[in-house]
Amino acid sequence: MVRFFVYQGVPADEAQDILQETLVKVVRKVDTYQGEGTARAWIWQIARNCLVDHQRAAGRVAEHVVAVNDEQWDVLVETTPGPADCAVGETADECVSHGLDDFAGRMPERALVLTLQMDGMSITEIAERIGRTVRATTVYLSECRKKVEPFIAHCAELLPS
Repeated sequence: MVRFFVYQGVPADEAQDILQETLVKVVRKVDTYQGEGTARAWIWQIARNCLVDHQRAAGRVAEHVVAVNDEQWDVLVETTPGPADCAVGETADECVSHGLDDFAGRMPERALVLTLQMDGMSITEIAERIGRTVRATTVYLSECRKKVEPFIAHCAELLPS
């Protein structure tokens, strides 16, 4: 697990702290494990949650650069925005950035995965990084895109006609 945390960009000493927190949570929550899936997967989910909690506390989850390509803007244009959803004077990039910040605050793990994809990481690399199969990662990314859409769809109204 320490290698996984370090691979996620956490310094080694902090990775040890996250491991300790993970083990404490496993011991405290062992009675909540209901046998759905393997115990290994359950423990790794706790580890990933501890990692995301740590990154959120350190302010690392919401760090991103908003770079929306033409295809992504086309998706925004196809949506039906609500006219009062954008702040007065806000640019499209600012609107998307605020939407992504809100999304990251509510769904940090999903935001992290989408950020990895927007940064050009392949699905195989993302799968390795989050500890899932390539197929599961493909499905997860699809779900993440569906979940982020309501946070940024209203920004399409700010695009030039």
